[in-house]
Amino acid sequence: MKSVKIILSFVLICLIFISCAAENKKGEDTTAKAQNDIDEETETGIERPVIPEGTSYKGYEFKILIPSIYVSEYEYIEADIEQERGEPLADSVYRRNRLVESLLDIQIKAVAATADHLGMAEYIRKIILSDSDEFDAICTTNRTPNVLFREKYLVNLFNIPNLDLSKPWWDQRMVEDMAYKKSRIYHICGDIQYFDKYGICVLLFNKNLCLESGLEYPYDKVRNDTWTFAEFSKYVKGFSRDLNGDGVMDENDLWGIVENAGAIVHFLPSCGEKIATLNSDGIPVINALTERHINVVKTLCETLSDKTITLFADADQLRHLKDPYVDGVFKVFRDGHALFSPVSTLGGIQDFRNMEDDFGYLPYPKFDEVQKEYFHFQSYGWSSSYSVPVTNKNLDRTGMILEVMAGYSTDLLIPALIDVSLKSKFACDTDSEEMLEIIFKTKTYDLAIEFWIGDFQSVYYQAAHNGFSKFVSSIEAQMARAEADMANLISVYEELK
Repeated sequence: MKSVKIILSFVLICLIFISCAAENKKGEDTTAKAQNDIDEETETGIERPVIPEGTSYKGYEFKILIPSIYVSEYEYIEADIEQERGEPLADSVYRRNRLVESLLDIQIKAVAATADHLGMAEYIRKIILSDSDEFDAICTTNRTPNVLFREKYLVNLFNIPNLDLSKPWWDQRMVEDMAYKKSRIYHICGDIQYFDKYGICVLLFNKNLCLESGLEYPYDKVRNDTWTFAEFSKYVKGFSRDLNGDGVMDENDLWGIVENAGAIVHFLPSCGEKIATLNSDGIPVINALTERHINVVKTLCETLSDKTITLFADADQLRHLKDPYVDGVFKVFRDGHALFSPVSTLGGIQDFRNMEDDFGYLPYPKFDEVQKEYFHFQSYGWSSSYSVPVTNKNLDRTGMILEVMAGYSTDLLIPALIDVSLKSKFACDTDSEEMLEIIFKTKTYDLAIEFWIGDFQSVYYQAAHNGFSKFVSSIEAQMARAEADMANLISVYEELK
């Protein structure tokens, strides 16, 4: 596979670099030479950050603050790994960091906070108010910077020297979707980390059920740009069956879809719609009452709110279960009793590692063939991003380090992430590898969800459960509060630099 070739190529690069480093001990400055060797040996066409000749930060310890949960509950730490573990994803972080350390003469260190991801904002707030500069950058879930930027505790990333957000190693969709007036953004995702990819909602389908039902795998529809919501609906309508004949459709029966109340919110961006977005001037506006948006929601409800098709985790027939997710919808899919499961983010695929049936990855469907791209909802609770605190006293150095870390991650972290994701179930599924590459490139951001504008999400949850009939009136009832929230957000941006 392509990822294997890249990894083998990188082994050769490391040998070349070690040789250069050995010569450097004799007094020769070979940083520029090492970088040239790397550029020549890695896959052609990959752009690299420009490191001015002679750049050296004289062993500076670059500290990245991470939440405690990244250490205590997750196998990998995406900011730094102290030693190789023989695991592709962890080792890619280790090798990337050691390479960057050699190129810039620094040491990279992940500093674990005593707070988890939910308490990070308060933890960082106290440090900044004490005017301490004990860390250079922050890597945590998006909920943290979305709070801290409002309090003027984060640096506008456009103002950081040596940080070029137009480069392909930064998430261009995030810049497009979230940069106020195309010039202000306070946290960023990119190739530099992988939890933002773990936070993408993916569509899983049961291959065994497809074959047994005479249905073709949808891979070619994705490739031909004909994987639309109408096609998806054809797969699931009429698929459910009462397996045990008790007249009650529950976790013991066959379903077209297992999901949760966020179904409409998950499918909405894939259909090219957002609750709030930036206009052509980069100013956020509420989009929930436009004609196309309403039409998309109505179409989604026709399938997703049909209780003969979709089993929701919070459905009445699952209330008897201790955990309606683990013991309900997850178990239904894992037991081979659901054709599709859009309930999981990529990071949650581990819930299906013990599944006997073969499953595959798919992008969420487009609304229609007129829509040019696939899009994917991203959970801000899962997704991580990088930000820089206002206590940082050397933005030039920080910008260079983050830029080089990101630029040398493209052919290290991403191939390893795909490899690990596939090996969680089927390492040889090249179709799913191709689908993951599409999914990674098409995640998108909704300002209303990122910044909690109004209480719109509850309206979409109700539409998923009860259908479309009250959707428009419910949105209209939320508009006064939402417009006030949006006005407040804009005023915050205007006060910031």
